[in-house]
Amino acid sequence: MSTRDPGLQPERTALAWQRTGLAAGVVAVLALRNGVLHGALLDLVAGTLLVVVLLMTFILSRVPSGTGTARRLLLATVGAVVLAGVLITVQLLMNPA
Repeated sequence: MSTRDPGLQPERTALAWQRTGLAAGVVAVLALRNGVLHGALLDLVAGTLLVVVLLMTFILSRVPSGTGTARRLLLATVGAVVLAGVLITVQLLMNPA
C-alpha cells in the first residue's frame, strides 16, 4: 500500500473548486440568458448570484483550506448556490413551460 502524499490534496481541492466554478458559470449563463429573453427577474437574480459563486470559487481554489477565510467563503458560496436554486425553482413553478 502506498503512503499518502499530503502535497497532492491541496491540488485536488483546487481542481474541485475550479470544476465547481465552471459548472456555476455555465448555469449562470443559462439563467441570465433565460432572464433576458423572457424577462424573468428571478432568473436574472439567480444568474447574478451564480456569477458571484463563480468568483468565490476562483478565490477558494487559491485560499488554503482550513483557514477562517476559506470557511467564510465556503459558507457564503453554499448560501448563494442554495438561494440561486430556490429562485430558479420558484421561477419554474410560477411560469411552467
